[in-house]
Amino acid sequence: MAPKKKVEGDAGKGEKVFKQLCAVCHSMNAHGTGPLLKGVVGSEPASKDGFSYSSSLQEVKSKKWTEANLDKYLKSPADYAPGNAMAFAGIPNAKDRADVVAYLKKNE
Repeated sequence: MAPKKKVEGDAGKGEKVFKQLCAVCHSMNAHGTGPLLKGVVGSEPASKDGFSYSSSLQEVKSKKWTEANLDKYLKSPADYAPGNAMAFAGIPNAKDRADVVAYLKKNE
């Protein structure tokens, strides 16, 4: 079986998806219900000072938020980090996830 082709993201479209699905809890500037996400790409999970993370995210701390890991997390937060506190089912559409990751990457 051939490997899956990577879906390329569009940061402009990702900003729109972010505003629709993520901005109710997250921002790029400050912690809210969820942690701030500026600079999340390449960082360790549960690493932003001043936010109280769930123990399940603290347990995956040895991983980095790579584009691939963010894609897996955004697809199903409960599968990636069982027991995490984010009450969000995920983004089922691969293109929408790629767009959100491109937007997050733009805001490093």
